[in-house]
Amino acid sequence: MRKGKHMRTRLICLVFILAAATAYAQPSLQDLQPFVGTLTCTGTAFASEMGPEHASRGTVTSKWVLNKKWLEVRYSETKTTANPHPFLVVALWGYDAQTKKLVAVSADGFGGYATQDSPGWDGDNLVFTGAGHMGAMSMQGRDTFMRNGKNQFGHMGEIQDASGNWKKTDQETCKR
Repeated sequence: MRKGKHMRTRLICLVFILAAATAYAQPSLQDLQPFVGTLTCTGTAFASEMGPEHASRGTVTSKWVLNKKWLEVRYSETKTTANPHPFLVVALWGYDAQTKKLVAVSADGFGGYATQDSPGWDGDNLVFTGAGHMGAMSMQGRDTFMRNGKNQFGHMGEIQDASGNWKKTDQETCKR
């Protein structure tokens, strides 16, 4: 009888440990906390249907909104002679408890919008993927954020072509 009691206690402990490990591995709103604040970004917007390749500069501001259930992320690219139509985007990042994924909904200054999700951080990389829409076009997009210490992030935007290959649209380094 005593051996069975110890076995049951061990089993219960194992179940709690597994549940805690699973909860820890799942993304949450706290995964987005490193993005809160203001970042200055420099990088490259690669040649595309939108225009020629050019250097890019911009500012990211992120803050918790709507009862701290969403992170509002705003990116404003700087207008320059080489970039007369700067990119502007407003995104809301949150967490979907049903899918257990981070989610992103964004709209840009050209009339486009996207919905993406992410399984959360994989080491120092956070990757959002999903559908983007502009005018009559739809495409799959991927945004990869690379954590480089506490005060710096990299970002790489990509779209998927008709062959299924990923093509870089932009790449930036952002610092506090």
